Amino acid sequence: MVKKQWLNRAADWLNLPEDLITDLPRIEWVAIKTVKIENHKGLMHYASSSIKFYVKSGVITIAGEHLMVSSLTNEYASVSGDIKEILFNGQHDD
Repeated sequence: MVKKQWLNRAADWLNLPEDLITDLPRIEWVAIKTVKIENHKGLMHYASSSIKFYVKSGVITIAGEHLMVSSLTNEYASVSGDIKEILFNGQHDD
């Protein structure tokens, strides 16, 4: 708890995005056909209609049609296809 508060203050003081300092996921939806996720903790489920990733405080689900993981590293993933929605299911870490 104290560490998170300190990291949030450091991010504010240095004028940096919070996800850069902490381990929070960063999600970018590009041109309706691509979703980029940074700071994921692994692939949980893979199907052409939904792909799920573990993140620090829950699970991110990308739903749609003809989905595929176009890039995957330890902390970065890119999903492409006909993306319909992005869902987050988890808990807030205070």
